Amino acid sequence: IYRPLPIGFKFRPSKFEMANNFLKKKALGQPIIGRRVPEECHDIFSRHPRDLPGYPREEHWYYFCRKRNHQVTTCNLWTPIGEETNVLYPKNRQLVVATRRRFTLVEKDEEEEYDWFLDEISLRQTVSFSDWVFCHIKGKKIKPEFDYLPLNKSESESESEDEESVDNNPAEILDLLREQDENVLPPPPPSP
Repeated sequence: IYRPLPIGFKFRPSKFEMANNFLKKKALGQPIIGRRVPEECHDIFSRHPRDLPGYPREEHWYYFCRKRNHQVTTCNLWTPIGEETNVLYPKNRQLVVATRRRFTLVEKDEEEEYDWFLDEISLRQTVSFSDWVFCHIKGKKIKPEFDYLPLNKSESESESEDEESVDNNPAEILDLLREQDENVLPPPPPSP
């Protein structure tokens, strides 16, 4: 069920909201009330984000899926990264509500502008024995790599460098001062 959000609002539920307000209700068969209710997509692990609705305008997608087996098949485009983490209840940080597994996109085009991640939120078995999970796909913009090329020095930069190198040699300083002003003190006597 899609209802457009008011201008300026985005659908960005927290991990706790994904688990408690959406996934828990879906798993228990309760009605989900909201302006936007995620759709079901059972082949999410074999889909590239560019094949999802709203690409490239969208950078976040939310779906209900069936729990993925731990086996990797040839059609999986996503691979797990890191370890499972707990989704905690915000008012009591000791209470675990769900677990989160993170995946990254395996097949990536060279022209890709994003690193793609998929968060799979699953309820603890004490809450529900359901095989429903909540998936959030998001793109993180890749910072472009720059090649630092040597710059051509302008004449003013070259002149300032020449003046800086002169600062270290007293004889050159005196020569420079003589050019600017004829009234210069004689050089100091040589050291014995």
